[in-house]
Amino acid sequence: MNIAYSCDNAYIEQTGISLISVFENNKDEKEIVVYLISKGITKENIEILDSICKSYNRSLIVVKFEDICFDLPPCSVGRHLETIYAKVFFSRIEGLDKVLYLDSDVVVVGKLKPLWENDLSEKYMGVVETTYTKGKKALGIPRSTPFFNDGVVLVNVDYCRENNLISKVIEQVNAFGGNPPVLSEGVLNKICGQNVKYISLRYNLISGNLYFGLYDYDYLFEQLHYEKEDLIDSCENPVIVHYIAGFYNRPWCKKCTHPFKEFYLYYKSISPWKDSPLQDKDLSFKIKVAGLAYKVFGCRFIDKIRDILGLLD
Repeated sequence: MNIAYSCDNAYIEQTGISLISVFENNKDEKEIVVYLISKGITKENIEILDSICKSYNRSLIVVKFEDICFDLPPCSVGRHLETIYAKVFFSRIEGLDKVLYLDSDVVVVGKLKPLWENDLSEKYMGVVETTYTKGKKALGIPRSTPFFNDGVVLVNVDYCRENNLISKVIEQVNAFGGNPPVLSEGVLNKICGQNVKYISLRYNLISGNLYFGLYDYDYLFEQLHYEKEDLIDSCENPVIVHYIAGFYNRPWCKKCTHPFKEFYLYYKSISPWKDSPLQDKDLSFKIKVAGLAYKVFGCRFIDKIRDILGLLD
């Protein structure tokens, strides 16, 4: 089983804690190889991650970001760094045929084998649909077309290699002047959206889907192309929890209200960062108001208002 992360020094703590969650819940896997796509990560931090891998008898392979992403056009370096594009370039890693890419802000709380064994024949990747679809209009994607989150992606590297995914992505990034809508997620949806396999929501429980699911399952069912029973079970029994800030904040922040924040805090407590203080960062006023509005006025009413204002595309 191949697992990949891509980050810089700013997300080492989250990456390490995520790694521990993978190893703790998949001890029966004979072999797990971790690929770390490093964007200037210090030797000291690499040694910390390597020591975590060795403590579970797992292997770490470090790949410099610039060695595989050398022709990525200049792109946004705001909240999202270039590292999010690394998943596009896995085909340049020799000998790699399939890999599970994980954003650093996830924890794994169950077995990954059922996910890993998905048949991706003639598919670029296995993905999970999201309710967050901002950017569809600019990308030229019909509103009714499913839209996936690219923070957890089971990548068929061989198929990406055979179909020259890298060139297609670079062409699209250039077409948007280096900053396509939703960045790597937008470009991958535009290029691969009709040729991906949608997997259970439990393998990438992002905060938006969780929020709408726990609050209004019927609304979530209307938004996504999943069976209602799977949506309910996934929200209550996830395998991979993805801590996008959403309406909850992050579990490494003091004011986090995420229903599954204790998973992260537990793996933190058995990590080298167990004594690291939580951050004071809070949600923006805009996000707080939006979350409250959905609860007070209802999801459908707020979506109608957003549609009128042109905020849904």
